Amino acid sequence: MVSDLKINIAILDDHKMMATLLKHSLRNAEFVKSINVFFDSSHFFEFIEENKIDLLIVDVFMPKMNGVDIVKKCREKLGSDNLKIIMLSSSIEYKIITEAISLGANAYVTKEDKPEEVFSAILHIYEGNAKPYFSYNTRTAFLSDDFEETNNIKLSPREDQLLRLICESKTSKEIAFELNLSINTIHYYTKRLMVKMKVNRTPDLILKAISKGFILNS
Repeated sequence: MVSDLKINIAILDDHKMMATLLKHSLRNAEFVKSINVFFDSSHFFEFIEENKIDLLIVDVFMPKMNGVDIVKKCREKLGSDNLKIIMLSSSIEYKIITEAISLGANAYVTKEDKPEEVFSAILHIYEGNAKPYFSYNTRTAFLSDDFEETNNIKLSPREDQLLRLICESKTSKEIAFELNLSINTIHYYTKRLMVKMKVNRTPDLILKAISKGFILNS
């Protein structure tokens, strides 16, 4: 890491204990200029209108706006050079990780990793590495059978749209009206979704869609 580096860090996490512990862990590091903690994305975006932040550490599952959408908005507002982003999450699901990185996150660290992983991610980023940083638990997940299973689930745009509406608790009739399709067609797509996701009931479909990162809580 550059010896004279001083960075302004923002931590965005609605879990106050986690955010506070992370702040205490980082605050004495020689590269830290300032640390600001936010529990709500709107407060964070208001802050960066008039204040400089060099590094954002953000949780995936945030209320109102999820972490992946926060990455997207940050890149639209600030570009990739003015702000570095570390995703910090309890999730190690393929779709979430790949979407976050593709939208511009520089690193992905899980909340089950050792605290040193955040320091390693910061070191990796500010040494000028172009490739994203993946923590130990994230790399381990890449090799697991469960991760590979999620990786292999490919949804068509129509299936993805239907899945999102199902997870919004809309009825088949409401979905058929919104998509301008027959109820029989909706039932067909739903059955095909269940086969792909290896479930037999709608509640299980919703739970798996959320847990595997196909639908982010917003």
